[in-house]
Amino acid sequence: MTDGEYIFPFMTCEKPNKDGVAQPYSTFFNLISCLIIFYFLLQTTKFHHFIFIFSIFCFQLFHLFSHIIHIQGNIQTNVIHTLAYFVNISLFYLLYHTTHTLPNYSFMTILVFIVCFDLYSLFYLSTFYYVLSQAILLMSLLFYYYSLLPKMIQMNISKIILAVVLAILLFLNENLNCNRMLSYSNFPYHILPEISLIVVFYLICSHFYNFT
Repeated sequence: MTDGEYIFPFMTCEKPNKDGVAQPYSTFFNLISCLIIFYFLLQTTKFHHFIFIFSIFCFQLFHLFSHIIHIQGNIQTNVIHTLAYFVNISLFYLLYHTTHTLPNYSFMTILVFIVCFDLYSLFYLSTFYYVLSQAILLMSLLFYYYSLLPKMIQMNISKIILAVVLAILLFLNENLNCNRMLSYSNFPYHILPEISLIVVFYLICSHFYNFT
């Protein structure tokens, strides 16, 4: 749990158990988010909605698994990172399918730049930077398609963005201050970003599971 050298899931700010569930508190809150996502997955009626909610479910299910069992090496980091791309590509597919609009060249250039930074982060920087880049990808897509989305979703985009930003800030705090916080208490601080992610997933799923 070295500050500034955050590697998922070994350095998340909940001291792991040697036996049984590695990080039970984080596991519990991830289970809640999985159940919420699964509920909305069952409510989808069209393939493009289903594939987006399914991508979030896969991401969060593996996230849950990673807090139950820690596998040595970079397997869990690489899988969760790949699933984050699945989420963003599925969001892109959903937004394109419902708006029938492809991004212009300027925005595509921005996306390519973000992806390049993301891949650089994966190989040379800590987990925080490619978490940040994936979040920026998601928010960029929402910003670009904002004017083409239904009014109900437009009214709530700001809530989704704020929830994502809060999750990033809590994750950054954990990334920088984990050892310091654990020196005061063994409280499982990683549940704070996990709880914020419950809000993120609820807001996204409840607004994108079936809109036209």
